[in-house]
Amino acid sequence: MKSAIIFGALASWSLLSAAPDAASGPQVVLSDRAASRLLDQASWGPTPAAIQEVQEKGIAGWLNQQFQLNTSDIPDQLLLDSTGKSNNDVTPVQRAFIQNAVTGADQLRQRVAFALSEIWVVSNVSVRPAYAFPPYWRLFRDNAFGNYRDLMKAVTLNPAMGAYLNLANNNKGVPAKGTAANENYAREMMQLFTVGLTQLNLDGSPALDSSGKAIPTYTQAQVTDMARALTGWTYAAAPNAASKVNNPAYYFGQMIPSETEHDTGSKIIIGNTAVPAGQTAEQDLDFVLNTLMAQPTIAPFVSRQLIQHLVTSNPSSAYIARVAGVFQNNGQGVSGDMMAVITAILTDPEARAADNPNLPPNPGFGHLREPLLFVTNLLRGLNAALTSTSAVYNLGSQLGQNLFAPSSVFSYFSPMYQMENGTPAPEFQIYSTQTAASRANIVNAAIFGTLDKNTKLDYSEFLPFASDTASLLDHIAYVFLHHSMSLELQQAATTAVNAATDAQARVQAALYVVLTSSEYQVIQ
Repeated sequence: MKSAIIFGALASWSLLSAAPDAASGPQVVLSDRAASRLLDQASWGPTPAAIQEVQEKGIAGWLNQQFQLNTSDIPDQLLLDSTGKSNNDVTPVQRAFIQNAVTGADQLRQRVAFALSEIWVVSNVSVRPAYAFPPYWRLFRDNAFGNYRDLMKAVTLNPAMGAYLNLANNNKGVPAKGTAANENYAREMMQLFTVGLTQLNLDGSPALDSSGKAIPTYTQAQVTDMARALTGWTYAAAPNAASKVNNPAYYFGQMIPSETEHDTGSKIIIGNTAVPAGQTAEQDLDFVLNTLMAQPTIAPFVSRQLIQHLVTSNPSSAYIARVAGVFQNNGQGVSGDMMAVITAILTDPEARAADNPNLPPNPGFGHLREPLLFVTNLLRGLNAALTSTSAVYNLGSQLGQNLFAPSSVFSYFSPMYQMENGTPAPEFQIYSTQTAASRANIVNAAIFGTLDKNTKLDYSEFLPFASDTASLLDHIAYVFLHHSMSLELQQAATTAVNAATDAQARVQAALYVVLTSSEYQVIQ
């Protein structure tokens, strides 16, 4: 099996063994720093129990276990509210998502699914019915470790995406009437979901023509023909409703072909590829998907974004090339193997370099905790107990990331956003003076007050260390900072702790200083 090949290669790393081998002698046990860093990249945040689990299993063992888990779900929502109107309240969906992130066992699947949903965007801003979102979320959960091509088809035929980017009821053009196929999905499918605007080399750098100019991935004419190839899909008929050529919106199941509205003419799409005439809607769709998967640019384009969401905002060209190479070929001639791609991202030497505390830090590595990662990491590290009415789902929106409601198809923030010096830093697009203050306010409420009356936080595990400042800071660093803390932060926290009078106050002071620091806000 492909996983056996992947993990067989990983087994050569001595750090990945967490138990002695009788034949070769004791192996190096994975450090808590390495385990914690992996969890910050591959989960919703480290906890002492999770750190110990990774140490015991090793990275390969933990990944293998996570690849087998498929446990978290978001319950279906009612179509109508109590007044008989459309149920547009996504609050229960948001609550279930946060509950899963904080307590679910399938941490890696959830993290990857969320990263994929930030690429393939559907937003409650315009798709209003709440019942549209659990089925859409499940597509990413179920395909997180599958094949990217399968994900592409599943999302394309999802009715929420059909509504959001106008693929549903996208009828063929009638020249005599001056109508044409809607190009919205065809354009965004290429620009945002698969290949981007510019052809890329394997390492993510722009491919250049003989005059040194970047080569576009597609032309406007190809967008038009791609839209024609994607005509003829409608919503499935609701129960007890007769199916029509153009069915009204219904968000369960997947869209169905409406062949009379499919353009069967020949088309020229991306890569100057000719789509044969006379094909059905599904044949044309499959042809489009296969053509996109065959584009050399898709591997670095998708790989770069997944690296950004999981590990670092500014991956080196070599890092991108290594992961993109796995996207192109998992070792068995298969492209788009997500399990292989995720393994490559998380075990790459660049991702694991800082596991060694003796190496000099790389200030350009890592990424700002996007709001939902900040919130869930805080909740997990403080052993939060959530109820069905906890309001912490809303904390992300206070920080600029309203779950399931990104402001546009470009997601909560653009993967192309850069700092003023040109350094890629996507999460900083929604980081402002206001949201920075809101982060501190959330930490303050968590430590000194309550986030809400239905969410209980527990920092009792820090109390046994309260009498000794060094031990207290060491344990906080273990839970929240990969067991590492700069001298400057130690001094600031020590000053705050020593000014407190009792055990609880000492713990609160230390946690507040650490959790509002830049060392915590940025994952390295």
